[in-house]
Amino acid sequence: MRLTYLNTFVEVIKHQSISKAADELFLSQPAVTKQLKIIEEYYGVTLLLRHDHKTLPTREGKQLYCCAQNILTENNELLRSFKNELNDSTGHIDLIASNYPAHYILPDLIKERSQSYENITYSIKTTDSQDTYYHVRNGLFSFGFVGLKKEIPNIETLEISRASMVLVGSKQKYHFLLDQPEKIKDQNFILRAKGSGTLHEIKKRLEHLNMDRIKTFVECDSNEMVKKLILSGIGIGYFFENALKPSIDDHSLIILDEKKIERQFFYIYNTQKYKSISENSFHHYILNKYANQ
Repeated sequence: MRLTYLNTFVEVIKHQSISKAADELFLSQPAVTKQLKIIEEYYGVTLLLRHDHKTLPTREGKQLYCCAQNILTENNELLRSFKNELNDSTGHIDLIASNYPAHYILPDLIKERSQSYENITYSIKTTDSQDTYYHVRNGLFSFGFVGLKKEIPNIETLEISRASMVLVGSKQKYHFLLDQPEKIKDQNFILRAKGSGTLHEIKKRLEHLNMDRIKTFVECDSNEMVKKLILSGIGIGYFFENALKPSIDDHSLIILDEKKIERQFFYIYNTQKYKSISENSFHHYILNKYANQ
């Protein structure tokens, strides 16, 4: 059943006339009559009767009239919604990211994009890199942001940012380690929890320093908790230099190891996952922004 036929039927009921409906729709009367006949054959009932030179609905015709109006209204709203999304003016995007991208990359990305597409809405799930890969690989999210590069079928990666991590601690409590670096391994370490790309890179660095057996005091699910605990002075740990710059500059924190951990961050996406109009637009925005940098 074509929607145009339902629209013709509605116009005939409104005008109580086939000829007036034909004029309204820029159709010939025979064309309108043919469409009405097709509708009646489709439903298997009589929908219209002639009475006093008027075309009026039967009981079944009144039922179809109400349903047809709802169908046409919802169809028009759907068309308007799709048109708006095609124009990038509306839509919703679900994002998933590990901690550093969620706190230090996505806010700027969303702010920049919102200047042009202010009616796009977002939801952000913050987790670790391993979990982000799991969600994107299994099609639960179309794309995500991580701090770890993995080779997984149907998952493409694109580097979008870099950041340096430094080993830091409270100057007041840990200043002595500058002269006694061999005692670093005996201190309380604040680390990320298992599954984190940050933890993966820190472990590689500690193994290089022959400090694979350290005293892990606290394991945290988030980078922000690591940052707060380091600032509190209860332990030392690796954290992103750019995020700690104010505390390093005012000497409340000191860098305990001049060797930095260089981190890379990636945009990942599932090549087999269907993307909505707004998601596809965001996807190409990321590709265009970072593909040639």
